[in-house]
Amino acid sequence: MSALPATGGGLIRAVSLLMLIAWAGGAARADEARQIMFAEADVARAAAVEARASLLAPDSFGAAEAAFDSASEGYDKGRSLERIRRALSKATESYRLSVAVAKRALTPLAVALQARAAAAEAGANKLGLEEWKDGARSLWLAAIALERGDPALGQKRAKSAVEKFRASELKAIKTSLLAETRSLIKQAERERVQRYAPLTLEKARTLLNEAETALEEDRYDTDRPRALAREAFYEARHAIHLARFLAAQREQDATEEDLILLMEEPLRRVAAAADIAARFDQGPDVPADQVVDYLQRQTDRVQNLEQDLDQRTRQVFALEQEVTDLYDRLGGVADQRQAMEQALQRQTMERQRLSEVEALFQRDEARVLRQGENVVIRMTGIKFAVGSAAIPPAAGDLMHRLETGLRLYPDADITVAGHTDAFGGDSYNFDLSRQRAESVRGQLLQTLRVPASRIAAVGYGETEPVASNDTPEGRAANRRIDVMIKPAP
Repeated sequence: MSALPATGGGLIRAVSLLMLIAWAGGAARADEARQIMFAEADVARAAAVEARASLLAPDSFGAAEAAFDSASEGYDKGRSLERIRRALSKATESYRLSVAVAKRALTPLAVALQARAAAAEAGANKLGLEEWKDGARSLWLAAIALERGDPALGQKRAKSAVEKFRASELKAIKTSLLAETRSLIKQAERERVQRYAPLTLEKARTLLNEAETALEEDRYDTDRPRALAREAFYEARHAIHLARFLAAQREQDATEEDLILLMEEPLRRVAAAADIAARFDQGPDVPADQVVDYLQRQTDRVQNLEQDLDQRTRQVFALEQEVTDLYDRLGGVADQRQAMEQALQRQTMERQRLSEVEALFQRDEARVLRQGENVVIRMTGIKFAVGSAAIPPAAGDLMHRLETGLRLYPDADITVAGHTDAFGGDSYNFDLSRQRAESVRGQLLQTLRVPASRIAAVGYGETEPVASNDTPEGRAANRRIDVMIKPAP
């Protein structure tokens, strides 16, 4: 091993590390010594990976990786411990910088990242398409430009990345998903599925045609054709399953009653798992509604428990801080006790206020969520007309109750956020979601009579879904207005 540094803290650290390694060789394992020495850099690296810094901050992440590799190589070859320490220090600093850069790049690269994810979901990355490779390079160049302080060039390259990723997604859908669905429909025709499941098979054909037409009409909006293609693929498989099932039952001379009883059994088992005795004397809708109601109540219960846990966690943290202050100050106990009691009272009042807001809405109208100190009213009950930002007259009563809930927070700042489903072009959805948020903001300003600076409006388009865009129910949940309340300190 090379000579140790001769002066100052470097010598002390180096000797300490040598002692640690010597100990690890006898009492534990050498890799434990390395784990301790590299611990801080490992944590910083994990944070950078989680932040997708390799994609969003390639310069600083690349520098961090180079320093980390240098430290690893130096450790393996027994080089100067001070040299290894410097490399690790540089790696840690660069990883942390890359996380900060990656967070800043999220907003300007949001649409490009979404296009990349959609293309990957369609299989463009696995097909080795040139369009995918070009998109990946454009995104990398966009991130580099942003990191080096050139936002105009970054936006230009990000736009290019979006176009190339969209092209790769389109090609992947045509060469993969649509081709698989055509093949499956031909298989269904060979198996004479038409005889047993004609309606389902015809639905698969119709959906496939709609997907192909949608792709040709608007190559920039692949969300709808992709969803149609997936649904066509599902219905083709569904038709084959139905045909095979019905053919097997026919061979066993099953009656219509046998078939109905057989189909009731899965729902009976699901109901039993929820401790519900399923009764089919009025058809399957009654037990199905009972199971849905049970699941919704359980979802609400979990949400309330999570919010209560968050509240109690913050309460415990505050109390721990108060206790620490008591020990440190060795005086003012009465004042500290009074402050803690006031804090508990405020938290109790906050829970009560949250319950009052929750009581204003039915489940299909809005959900009330806690996000740290903030409260979010998720307004799924405002049903805007297609392509319209005008608040529908039918939502008048719902808006009135929203205003009632907001009055419970008289000094709060409010952010109205508009969201859409994935159908429609990215720019169109951003604009539409912003316009809808502005409509809600405008009405709140008129009725609440608060300064305009207290209520903001922003549109997120399709970038923050809360449910799957592959089902009508999921898309309905994604089309929403979120009203975030930021209580005054």
